[in-house]
Amino acid sequence: MHSLTHKSGAYSNVEVKDVSDYVLPQGKVGETVACGRPVGTEEKIASYLLVEYLERLGVEVIFGLCGHTIVGFLDALSKSKIRYVSVRHEQVAAHAAEGYARVTGKSGVLLTHLGPGLSNAVTGIANAALDSIPMVVFAGDVPSYFFGRHPHQEINQFLDGGQFELCRPFCKRVYRVDRVNDLPRIVERAFHLSVSGRPGPVLVDIPMDHFSSNLFVDAFAKVPPQVTKPSLDAGAAQLIVETLAEAKNPVLYAGGGVTTAMAEGAPELLNELAGLLELPV
Repeated sequence: MHSLTHKSGAYSNVEVKDVSDYVLPQGKVGETVACGRPVGTEEKIASYLLVEYLERLGVEVIFGLCGHTIVGFLDALSKSKIRYVSVRHEQVAAHAAEGYARVTGKSGVLLTHLGPGLSNAVTGIANAALDSIPMVVFAGDVPSYFFGRHPHQEINQFLDGGQFELCRPFCKRVYRVDRVNDLPRIVERAFHLSVSGRPGPVLVDIPMDHFSSNLFVDAFAKVPPQVTKPSLDAGAAQLIVETLAEAKNPVLYAGGGVTTAMAEGAPELLNELAGLLELPV
């Protein structure tokens, strides 16, 4: 390629050997110039930005099984402080992520390959949904430009390539990342939805080429809002205790909300109440 010479302003007589080295027109940071790209912004591979974002969210461990559609994610994960637990079968990974969420109260994170990878994990994801366990599932998928064209391992019988439809009946929400620019917004929403209201699994389906695409370094700037866990006001709690004390044959029917309650050590407090009033649980 012929060398180019910029002959204006502070960069006069600066020779560049490649068009990619050509100096951008001067302007203010964030301002779009003639070349169509904001000045003063940097880009980075999406998978690395995603992993850095998960670190900021406090993700400690990810469970999964390797496949070619998630190699880009795993490459970034190999350089992260997040622990990756590789298993022999995706159903094991799904139940492990579910168990982690039960113990910690945080969203369990599951990473699967496309096709048989996601379908193998369905039982564990559905179990998390039935028990209101927060989980975020990242599923690799065929490249975006092959979607619906019957490439290797694509689930296209009756689903037209939409493997995410497998989880729609029981997940709180299923997302497909059609454009890499949508990835930050979708991931932020997924983590928020998994723990808000009635907790449950959320699926994020990501075409493999998006993992190696570029995003601006500040694309993942937004973090999910803090979710307030369910609790009782003092008056309601007092009324419940008095009603139990006056009842002839009371029974405590405890649900999963005990483990997700705002009160620290809620299960232990429930056991203490049951022992004090001699109530079956």
